[in-house]
Amino acid sequence: MKNALGKIFVLFLSLVCIAVCVLLASILSSAITVSSSASSSSYDGFEIYAISLGSYTSKQAAQATEEDVMQRGGAGYIYKKNEIYYVLASAYERENDAKLVKENLTANNNTCTIMKIEISAPDLSKTSSSSQAKSFLSALGEIKNSVLKLYDVSVALDTKTVDETKAKIQIIEIKGSLEKEFEKLSRGTNAVDGIYYQTIKNTFASLEKRLADLRNYQTINGISLSTMVKKTYLNFFFELQSLTSALNNEF
Repeated sequence: MKNALGKIFVLFLSLVCIAVCVLLASILSSAITVSSSASSSSYDGFEIYAISLGSYTSKQAAQATEEDVMQRGGAGYIYKKNEIYYVLASAYERENDAKLVKENLTANNNTCTIMKIEISAPDLSKTSSSSQAKSFLSALGEIKNSVLKLYDVSVALDTKTVDETKAKIQIIEIKGSLEKEFEKLSRGTNAVDGIYYQTIKNTFASLEKRLADLRNYQTINGISLSTMVKKTYLNFFFELQSLTSALNNEF
């Protein structure tokens, strides 16, 4: 009899723990969800307002928070700046959205800060023509649009306006748009601008692989598709930042 009661008690505690974890994840994912973003057809730089849930002097300490944030529905992206590691939960194109999220998180006893992270417009003055520079800017603009579209997918998942199947269809469409933009760039680039093209090509290949992995993602250890979408749009942003830096510094 005592053994049976013990098993029931253990089962009860397990169910309570699961319920608490689900509730915490729901609280965080709800708190960091705001309205959809607006896509842009041009590219003259990009800035985001990221929500950081912790800053650390060691990557190991940041990784512990990364896992916790991901379990709770946030991106858990580790961003290094000036030898400090920040764990980002999400990011927004509009500062007011980030401020709203900060208020929501603070109300739920989360300590957080807003980080403004910028990407300047690339210097393409050494390209062979203005039309060629315009083509390169169009490619960078498509990466920016992919960030915004992925953000919208994460919002749709968190607000349950789409299920994972529909979200993955949208991810496939984002990948298709990137591939179409790169195909257009490939046809229009001349040999003189080959080094610019190759640098952009490498970034597009990396981004397309990330989207393929995201399309095939299955929930593991409680890490949801929405969490991985958030991490992916932050990966896209920082790859765009690295690409812009390479275009500015290497040529």
